[in-house]
Amino acid sequence: MENEVAVFDTAKALRQRLDDPAAVWEFLRLFTTAWGLPSGPIAGVDQAEDRQGVRLPVALREAYACTGFLDPRGMYAEDGILAFHSADPLITETAWGIPIAVADQADPPVVIDTGSGWRPYLDRLSLACVDLALTAAIDGDTLTNACELPPEQVPSVAARFDRVPLPDLPMWIEAEDSPVRWYSRPGQLLRTHGDDWAWVWIRAQTPADLEQIYAALPAARWSR
Repeated sequence: MENEVAVFDTAKALRQRLDDPAAVWEFLRLFTTAWGLPSGPIAGVDQAEDRQGVRLPVALREAYACTGFLDPRGMYAEDGILAFHSADPLITETAWGIPIAVADQADPPVVIDTGSGWRPYLDRLSLACVDLALTAAIDGDTLTNACELPPEQVPSVAARFDRVPLPDLPMWIEAEDSPVRWYSRPGQLLRTHGDDWAWVWIRAQTPADLEQIYAALPAARWSR
């Protein structure tokens, strides 16, 4: 019998676990498996800790344990920040970090540097890792697409898809393209950025899911 893809409802699964950091780490394990992302634990965490001469926060160790797309080899400390993830340098020079002064919190806040200094990003590391996981899924090579929607069509996304319970986020490639918002339906994931004309990026678990996204946004002119 052909293996069936386990349909994953991103917004629902996160909403059920949102208030408990341990449950959010569980969500990340489920999400990475469902969407075919690298899963943890990842090698090199102890070596990174020794190289930086700092003891890694428990929450950051948990992040490395349940995700395989965070690479500890790029970890560095500067200006009171422990940077734990960097974007592809061919796209942008952006890094995410934790203020060392609050790193021992159960779920410490995350800051971001897009080239002009560190500024707040999300108030919980676990949720920042969710955003990074969703981004990794959208950036996949299969069952993905993108389009630009005019202002009058943007509300159709919110009307037809479930908002993933993350706040509006800054667009870390081009700040003027903020805010970033996430949406989903079972087997379907969407990211929008911008409040006027907006880019929509999509990822589906199956070809049938991809066709359902196309049907939900019939006026869209997809890039491929």
